[in-house]
Amino acid sequence: MRQGQLTGLIMAGTIAGMSIPLGTWFLSDPDRFVGDLMGFSGALTEIPVGWILALTVAAGYVVYTFWAVPFVRQTAFEFSGLKLLAVPLAIVTGVFEELVFRKLLMDWLEGHGAAWWLQLTATAVLFGVAHSLWGAFSRDLSIILPVALSTAALGAALGCVYLFSDRHILPAILAHTVINLIIEPALLRSSLTGQWNGAKDGPGADERPRVAETS
Repeated sequence: MRQGQLTGLIMAGTIAGMSIPLGTWFLSDPDRFVGDLMGFSGALTEIPVGWILALTVAAGYVVYTFWAVPFVRQTAFEFSGLKLLAVPLAIVTGVFEELVFRKLLMDWLEGHGAAWWLQLTATAVLFGVAHSLWGAFSRDLSIILPVALSTAALGAALGCVYLFSDRHILPAILAHTVINLIIEPALLRSSLTGQWNGAKDGPGADERPRVAETS
């Protein structure tokens, strides 16, 4: 199977796998999904700090990824069928992962008496561990820990967005979606091919990344 086909297959599988639970949540109770989970019934104009922090986190992580994985910087804005597929991928992963890791898990921990810093730490670690699986696509075990650490840091930053947004999840979803819109599918392609530092035949193509990961 060609690399582009494999990338598309993984992206389509991710979209389908996350769309099913999202659709189930919505259909089981549309009012709760839209109002309580997504927060569209809340006072979204009253959390300017949350929106500003969301855009800051998104910009910061994109810049970091461009530095850590030059292949992403070089190819992030190339137009292709995979880039079009990255649009639903970004939306679905942004919504699903923020609902799970921030809205549901952080609120569950708060309901069990966990302090804010423990909520951040626990969900950031889980976020990093979950995304370290993407590093396994490279078949390079040495990058799995750096991937876990970088995405754990992103998870902590998105957790801060959630807290500074008075636990409205939409700003964190916005940040996550913007990040994925820009860096995918280039980041996934770099994982599958090992082209971390530039074009396949370019200088330094076989060097390890400094390392980033998401989705």
